Amino acid sequence: MNDIQIVDVSARDGLQNEKNAAVLSAADKAAFIRMLAKAGLKRIEAGSFVHPKVTAMANSGEVAELLTPVEKAFPQAIFSYLVPNLKGLERAKAARAKEIAIFLALSEKFSKANINQSVDESFVAIAPVIKEANAAGIRVRGYISNLFGYDDLPFSPAAVAKRSKQLIDAGCFEISLGDTTGIGKPEMVEPIIVALKAEGVSLSKIAMHFHDTFGSAIANVDRSYALGIRTFDAATGGLGGCPYANSPKGNLAMEDLVAWYQKKKLHCDVSDIAALQRAAAFIYKKLGKTAA
Repeated sequence: MNDIQIVDVSARDGLQNEKNAAVLSAADKAAFIRMLAKAGLKRIEAGSFVHPKVTAMANSGEVAELLTPVEKAFPQAIFSYLVPNLKGLERAKAARAKEIAIFLALSEKFSKANINQSVDESFVAIAPVIKEANAAGIRVRGYISNLFGYDDLPFSPAAVAKRSKQLIDAGCFEISLGDTTGIGKPEMVEPIIVALKAEGVSLSKIAMHFHDTFGSAIANVDRSYALGIRTFDAATGGLGGCPYANSPKGNLAMEDLVAWYQKKKLHCDVSDIAALQRAAAFIYKKLGKTAA
């Protein structure tokens, strides 16, 4: 039995924020995802059914088709797709997705820049997507960004807890809380946990998505685990980041997360860091990217 769950976000959140990702073919992406599944990962973000202007994700439908044999080879693996609206959900249905993700922010400035909606508008607009997905038997994961604040947003654990509960009540099975700009520190984690519990949110429904912008990601993971969090996001090769964070570093590297839980003598799906390194080397080569 695993002590923690891990969600690999490199093929979506990671690639979506890599400047050369638009050159990747669907076959390249599917091959990369297959390598992730072969490494033991069972929860993998595979693409995004967003507007075609997001060129890095424009071939996600093709990727989904190419993953059909991968699903048969790795039946325990679940591939998730980011969906921004009902139109995107229809595409996810056509791709026979079993899981989708939705993305929302706590910062008004970030929300406007990212999806051109206020925070309140975005939470209202996404509710029908969650409802329809659940009705179709597709489970929904909610992402909430700006966990520890933003330029226009002071750190507010109460707001995090309130919005998390709102999405769970709307039908999300899990909420991933994102430290979008990597400003979080271990001592900031406990107020979040306290607020979630006060709001009646079970920690079993919460995942943490840390960025390593200032080198605090693993310390934040360690503190979160000590306080009861058991699901964590990471990106193989540390791919991606945030386009509004003004930093070359972003997502916590899956390799670092695996090394952390091995050091803690915890059990999880992935035990072979070398397999992750091979997957990272493959996609780095395709991107024309050098190792950090």
